[in-house]
Amino acid sequence: MKNGKRFYFPILLLLILACAPAVMAQEHELALLVGRLKASDRTLDSVGQIRAAFDGALTYQINYANRMVNGELVSLHWELAIAGAPRTGVKSSNVLLPRNYSTLIFTPGLKLKLFPGGGFSPYLVSGAGLGRFSQSGTNINGSPNTGDRSNTSFVFNYGGGVDLNVLGPISVRGEVRDFMTGTPSFSTPFLNDRQHNLYVGAGIVVRWK
Repeated sequence: MKNGKRFYFPILLLLILACAPAVMAQEHELALLVGRLKASDRTLDSVGQIRAAFDGALTYQINYANRMVNGELVSLHWELAIAGAPRTGVKSSNVLLPRNYSTLIFTPGLKLKLFPGGGFSPYLVSGAGLGRFSQSGTNINGSPNTGDRSNTSFVFNYGGGVDLNVLGPISVRGEVRDFMTGTPSFSTPFLNDRQHNLYVGAGIVVRWK
């Protein structure tokens, strides 16, 4: 990501806050999403170009948001997102890597929603938090994984989605996010210590005041 792009969302947010009427509201929303989390394939720090490829993992997300500022065209929310992928398969010619690992991510953040009172509401999200990787007890070749099998990482996420109102307080949601994390603590480290985890999901949103 280029440095300039990191400032697009904060600048847009400041402009919206300056122009939108600051009408405080107490609208809540709870979303339950199911999707796919795909970690970027990586190169191991070893002799030769050994790669590690990761399967797309079934992922569950719980997302709570509270509307802080309500404008006619836009609204600002703070959110808490929890995403969990119970099993991500690992493929590599290095058979001493774990067979799979699980991921749990917790990221508070901000959401900027367009046309919040309409039937079609696109939004942008960004946040930061922590992630936890836990490796399987066996390696690819079936031998025991005896190393340190868990580690914690800083997480930054950004993305967007759209809510489609279907019935009163109930909407359906489609969403795409990139969770940028550190790496699982494998026995053989990676060449770099950052990993993209692309999430695509859909689910149900319920709102109340």
